[in-house]
Order: sequence, then structure tokens, then C-alpha cells
Amino acid sequence: MNKPNPKKKATLADTQHALHEMMVQDGIAFPETPEDIDRIEAEIDDSRLPTPDVNSFMKFLRGEPTEPPLQASKILPFQSAAHANDLNDLAMAARNGGPIDPETRKRMDEHRAASEQKATDEKK
Repeated sequence: MNKPNPKKKATLADTQHALHEMMVQDGIAFPETPEDIDRIEAEIDDSRLPTPDVNSFMKFLRGEPTEPPLQASKILPFQSAAHANDLNDLAMAARNGGPIDPETRKRMDEHRAASEQKATDEKK
């Protein structure tokens, strides 16, 4: 174990430099030089980051109200309300991840066959 050297005292500049180096190693320091920026850009893959909405940001800066993003429903209505409850039950069984019993599997196959038959009838 290293013993402290009482003859050499750390200056404030030495402490700040050591702290900054530790922060750079841990990735929590802001870049200060163009070389720091080049190093960070080389390490980071930003190709999957979303592009910011500049127009919305400018409206925010000017104090103008921004339009909320369009919300599209992810639920599509069933063509037949009679089948909606059956299909909802089957979807719930599938979502819960449990085993599908033979009766439920039979109903799923029947619904699939009826749907495929309806699609072929509509093409004719």
C-alpha cells in the first residue's frame, strides 16, 4: 500500500487536473477542445437517434402553442361485432402467454379459416 508523502502537497491545480482526468475517463466531462469533440463523435453512433423537430422547438422559443403529435388509434374495429368478443378472448389467451387449450385452438383455427374464406370470396 502506498504511504502518503507528507513532504509533497497537492495544489488546487493538481487536484482539479486529476478530477478532470477522472471525469474524462468516466465519460462525464464536457468536451473542451476540438480534439475532445472529434474523439466523442468517433465513439458515438448517432445514426439511430431521432431527428429533432426544429419547427416545434422554434414555436416553443417564441411562446407559440405547439400542436400535439397526431395520435392514431392502434386498435382497428372488427367488421362483425359477433366475432369481436370471441377474437378478444383468443387474443387475451395469447397475450397472457399461457398454454392454449385444444378447444381454444380449434376456435382459433375456425376463425382463421373463416377469415381466409371471406378474403377469397371477396376477390371473386
